[in-house]
Amino acid sequence: MAKKVFRDYAEVNEKLLEGFTVAEVLTGINAEDSGMMMELERQIDNVTIGVDVIYDPNHEDGEPTFTVSEEYVKNIC
Repeated sequence: MAKKVFRDYAEVNEKLLEGFTVAEVLTGINAEDSGMMMELERQIDNVTIGVDVIYDPNHEDGEPTFTVSEEYVKNIC
């Protein structure tokens, strides 16, 4: 599995998300069952590139509520 590096959404260049479509939505991803993760993907030639977006309304103090991963390779066909 590819290493995923997340950043606070405020630090992300919005151009990064252009061309991606929602592949899957997962809810209840945190201990309180209130978080959500969206898996985004796009196809470039024979490679599927992914970006994960996580929303955690019950985040720890000092942690961001909304984070976005850097692009990673999900699949090579």
